[in-house]
Amino acid sequence: MRRVSSCAAHVAAVAAVATVASASVTIQVVPSSAPNVFGSPSWATYNANALNSLENNLGNIGDRATDPTAYEMAPAIVDAGEYMVSSFNSWRGTVSPASPFAAELGNRMHFGLHAVGDGATQFALEDVSFEITSSDGPNSLGFAGDFVGLDYSSTRFGVDWGPDRAKGGGDDIVYNSGNGTTPVDEIVYVGVGNAFWPGGGDPNPGNPIGGAQAAMDSSLAYVAANAPFTITGSYTILGDSSSGSVTTIPAPASALALLGLGAMARRRRS
Repeated sequence: MRRVSSCAAHVAAVAAVATVASASVTIQVVPSSAPNVFGSPSWATYNANALNSLENNLGNIGDRATDPTAYEMAPAIVDAGEYMVSSFNSWRGTVSPASPFAAELGNRMHFGLHAVGDGATQFALEDVSFEITSSDGPNSLGFAGDFVGLDYSSTRFGVDWGPDRAKGGGDDIVYNSGNGTTPVDEIVYVGVGNAFWPGGGDPNPGNPIGGAQAAMDSSLAYVAANAPFTITGSYTILGDSSSGSVTTIPAPASALALLGLGAMARRRRS
């Protein structure tokens, strides 16, 4: 599948979770800010926490203020630093963060997916399509695709509820590898997403022109100039769709300070 990179954020607010139920599939979309899948030492544990929470409706697991592997559902209002991935060390918009975040490479917003059938109609990974959009004029984080020809994996798995047509009971079959054409009753996925990539357009993105802080400030400035900046992730399965969104609304003082920095950073998908 296409590579996507995602990010969400913090700030106290109601989590931006959307659920749509139909006669066939219930689709829940849960935005969450994640460590950078490309190189983060925290990714594997974050991924496991995300899948566990999405499948079992556990909500937050851990505290991102002290643990980069923690899974937290993103609130409706987020900081722009939550969707900045980098080739230099950063975390939630802070360059050269202190331990335990010192080895991190920024954050992506993943739009987590939990899709559940009605016990009668099954669906497959190849039936899932997605779209991410951002509210700025050029739709900088826009990205769409599907899973045709792709497999179940460590980031997405399917569950066949077995002959009794109900989850549990000892007859379920879990698919975390293999062909995405296999019909299932449930799919759990850490989610697609996208993020800005501060310094990514420089020939040496690990040491961009002006330094890492200047690159980060430039990306944050672009979001401030286009605020309120909303990122939306949507999924469609067998004609049914649902979406989740996060929005950045910077404080007036921060917005004025950042506007003078300009320059949009190149985006990076994962």
